[in-house]
Amino acid sequence: MDRMFKILCSQENDIIRPKTFTHLGRNLTFAKTCGQILDTTFEEICESALAASDYLQIAQFFHTILIRDVPQLNIKKKSPARRFITLIDTLYDNRVRVVVSSDVPYKKLFSVEQSHDDSLDEHRVLMDDLNIKIGSENAASNIFTGEEELFAFDRTMSRLAEMQTPEYWNQWEKHR
Repeated sequence: MDRMFKILCSQENDIIRPKTFTHLGRNLTFAKTCGQILDTTFEEICESALAASDYLQIAQFFHTILIRDVPQLNIKKKSPARRFITLIDTLYDNRVRVVVSSDVPYKKLFSVEQSHDDSLDEHRVLMDDLNIKIGSENAASNIFTGEEELFAFDRTMSRLAEMQTPEYWNQWEKHR
């Protein structure tokens, strides 16, 4: 990743430095940028309080984003997983080039396995809050089955695969 960042930076007319820009009255600061290239971590971009509008602003500012240290995600880590999905969707829609580093292959970034006890505890609390009875029609809602997340995980993996192709990398210039 370091070597790739250096190569990409050599094509920019800028130096490596932190960059701050204001969006909706908030400052978004990234520690390592060079021109329109962002070198960030999963923690910095998906575990902080960023929303879809922030990701859109980022996609409009940077043409290439390197995301380091992406962990294996699962339904139990919903907020960071949803942010990552939203980020990838936004970057894909805006034809931003993406490089991801992880300890697991991209096809295994999303693990659908979760301990039955953990999911039951989480669902029971939510069902109690919503006054939903176990076995009722509402209990079969996809909010409890994770169907939406599974679909989004599949879509994100497909997009990540496409975003690594030479065709995707070469077409970004047409959209700038």
